[in-house]
Amino acid sequence: MKRLTLLTLLAACLVAPACGQSAGAREDSPLAAVVPETQDLLDRMDTAALAIETLRARFDYELNQTLYEDVQKRKGELVFRTPNLLRFQFTDPPRETFVFDGRMLYHKKDTMQQLILWEVRRPDEPAVDSFELGKTPFPMPFGQKKETVLKHFDVSEDKAQAAEDKAGRRVLILKPKPDTPLADTYTEIALWVDPQTFLPARTRLTDTSENITTIDFHHIETSAKVDAKVFERPEVPADWEIMTHAKEPAASEAGESP
Repeated sequence: MKRLTLLTLLAACLVAPACGQSAGAREDSPLAAVVPETQDLLDRMDTAALAIETLRARFDYELNQTLYEDVQKRKGELVFRTPNLLRFQFTDPPRETFVFDGRMLYHKKDTMQQLILWEVRRPDEPAVDSFELGKTPFPMPFGQKKETVLKHFDVSEDKAQAAEDKAGRRVLILKPKPDTPLADTYTEIALWVDPQTFLPARTRLTDTSENITTIDFHHIETSAKVDAKVFERPEVPADWEIMTHAKEPAASEAGESP
């Protein structure tokens, strides 16, 4: 689900709830490598995320496949409710909708007349209770506990790009640490942080295939009223194709050697 990973990241890095305030960094902790002003920015982003119960936003999406010299641009909308409900869709052709209800991920493809169901948790397993790194198929570089972010990324700021930003946003650079799962997919994730809300207003992902995905968020509404029905399985006509991808059991459950 590599493509799904890229798409869901655009919402999660903006809205996933953070947890807790950070304590002082020990000399041997990952936080010790982060300069104080960047630590302060991380704290402010944590505080901003904690205040979010629901969020709506529109976004402009650009995928630059540099090896093929191909650029794709699309527009979309997202809706989020803590702790784990997410819906986003591309509103221009080809229209697509993604819904995550805490257990299942639904992918509705209007042009293909398909509904694809991805099982993240089996019925006998507890629902995903957050977007914490490692708990869902979606890598969340921010909106997490600070210690979790620092466990997976080397964090710094790009002062040169920030100086060129007309909106006065600060630019965080997240580089996946070697031997972490995200290092297999991404080489760098950049976040442009709004100086008033301390929410990322732009994210840029560079993956290991040299694709560059840039998402600009706008018309952001926090604490918006959200109908719970938008996070349910999308309804489709009876003649649409339904495809289900069940979660595979662990090797130990399947009777295989670990």
